[in-house]
Amino acid sequence: MGTIDDYAATYKVLITCVAARVPVILWGPPGQGKTSVIKQIAADQKRHLEVILASIREPQDFAGLPMLSNGVASLMPPDWAKRLSEVDNGILFTDEVNTAPPSVQAALLRVCLDKVAGDCHLGDDTSVIAAANPPEQAADGWDLAPPLANRFCHLNWDLPAEVVRDGLAGNWVSYSIPTPNAEKLQNALNAERAALSGFLASRPDLTTVLPKSATEQGRAFPTPRSWEMVAILSGWITACDLDSGVRRIAVLGCVGPGPAAEYITYRENIDLPNPEEILANPKDFVMPNRMDKIYVVGASLMAAIRYKMTLDRWNAVGVVLERMASSGHPDLAVTFARDWIRERPEGATPEKALLRSLVPLLTEAKMI
Repeated sequence: MGTIDDYAATYKVLITCVAARVPVILWGPPGQGKTSVIKQIAADQKRHLEVILASIREPQDFAGLPMLSNGVASLMPPDWAKRLSEVDNGILFTDEVNTAPPSVQAALLRVCLDKVAGDCHLGDDTSVIAAANPPEQAADGWDLAPPLANRFCHLNWDLPAEVVRDGLAGNWVSYSIPTPNAEKLQNALNAERAALSGFLASRPDLTTVLPKSATEQGRAFPTPRSWEMVAILSGWITACDLDSGVRRIAVLGCVGPGPAAEYITYRENIDLPNPEEILANPKDFVMPNRMDKIYVVGASLMAAIRYKMTLDRWNAVGVVLERMASSGHPDLAVTFARDWIRERPEGATPEKALLRSLVPLLTEAKMI
């Protein structure tokens, strides 16, 4: 049984997933209050909640029923999907997912990722949550199929004795996270994507790792999809000023223990400058000596100008790319220059006097 601090951090990851619209699944023994906590979150946030028991459903309850109208076939959505499509910020909670047969799990794939049931879109603001008991504790339970497992952030859920004690006395604990402003959130997401790009550039072998055992395949493992979830959740955690324990649980829940430990260590030790400071004074920027750090600098600068484009900011990136090309990394410079040229403001041209090393590379690559 975990401590109250572990429970608090896990609870905050859960509500971060809900806020960021990242599908999340709670794993825990029966009777741990998984359904109750989801109902409490929906009530606290005043959001419409649909609760579905997957173990008693059929594939068509998620995939829709075929219907022919005027010679055109369509998939008629279930009633719960129509209700969610008609509200803003709904929550879909699917319980006992791993006691659902494989055919039902397959029907859930599109619901979890694309938020589509039948021919009905549930709405981009709908949050998807699932719950499951470990197979050895579930009634006729299976391990999750890898395609379904890879669509979730996986959280281990149990109630510490203190939480149960206080709850039975009428004081069930709950937590909240601040709502970040749009600019702070976007900057945090850009920085996280840049850091993650640098990490995967240095460890490409961790981009996709399919576990060997069926049990491990039913939990978190790294793929481009789950690394994307890492970028979103870790960016939100930064923007909300949550502590490092929350980040560790979130990353672990997306990609599993080994890759999570490596990425957290890399992220905590990368020590990169703020891209806005580089854009303000590009000529004073000192190029890092590690290729992965250089990659992160380039990725963060490109994300920064996509978010806010001006001629001065665009030219500042050109100065940094010039430094990159002249410091012995022409391949990286050309890689980023492709997007840099594509993003240029109307009428802008590279300043050849400042780009002595980069311009010949761009000319040779037929980009200018």
